[in-house]
Amino acid sequence: MSKVLIVDDSVSVRKALERLLAPRDFDVTSASSAEHALELIATTVPDLIIADVVMPGMTGFELCQRLKAMPSYKQIPVILISGIVDSAVQSQAKDSGAQSVVSKPFTPEDLFPQIDKALAKVASLNASTAPIVIEPIALEPGAPAPKIHFETYLLPLLEKTEIETALIVTTSTEAQLLAQAGQEIANGELVAIYIRTFISISGGLGRNLEFPELHGLALEFNGKSVFVQRINDTTALVLFIGGANIPSTVRYLVQRQMPGLQQALA
Repeated sequence: MSKVLIVDDSVSVRKALERLLAPRDFDVTSASSAEHALELIATTVPDLIIADVVMPGMTGFELCQRLKAMPSYKQIPVILISGIVDSAVQSQAKDSGAQSVVSKPFTPEDLFPQIDKALAKVASLNASTAPIVIEPIALEPGAPAPKIHFETYLLPLLEKTEIETALIVTTSTEAQLLAQAGQEIANGELVAIYIRTFISISGGLGRNLEFPELHGLALEFNGKSVFVQRINDTTALVLFIGGANIPSTVRYLVQRQMPGLQQALA
């Protein structure tokens, strides 16, 4: 049974789509916003998304772009629905990575061929749509490593357009890349080693200067910034930011996500 996620701020449109899909025996879930949809996707990955273009907050185009930027979700086909379907909307839908755009009001004859085409494409690619579940290093010798859906914590960080990539890395002797979201970083394992080295050097400098324990580190490279925040003694959150400055809103988002990360890795 194929899983379909409907994303629309209109209750009547969601109900109409549910009625249309019911005879096809789909497993249908609904979300009232793109933000809500991302929360649902982090726990249950759909085979297909049908989303409205115009919604409060994040638009359907932005939802597509966000999904295509994440390796574990980029193969999910998205069919957009819009009250206006002209060349500009078609072009923007294509640029965002949407499968197609269907005009509202829609009929089964409009929608079902696009659904069949989208699901057939996924089947032919044999794409894996499972969320990232990574076995992090056990924090105590002999302790089983918990499975953590890291993207649940990384997705909210990508709400800020300044944040291009979010990583979680280990900073112990065996530096590793645990998770990545946003624009893909080449040589992620090497980046993890560099981050561990930066933290080690900065921590040593702090101790020699009798500063408090290191919690965060900011680096700048040719107009780009890297922000590192310690999660605990063995892991760190790393953000690649498009710009020389690290906005206060980015720091706020990090602090908001940190308790959840710390609890997950406790």
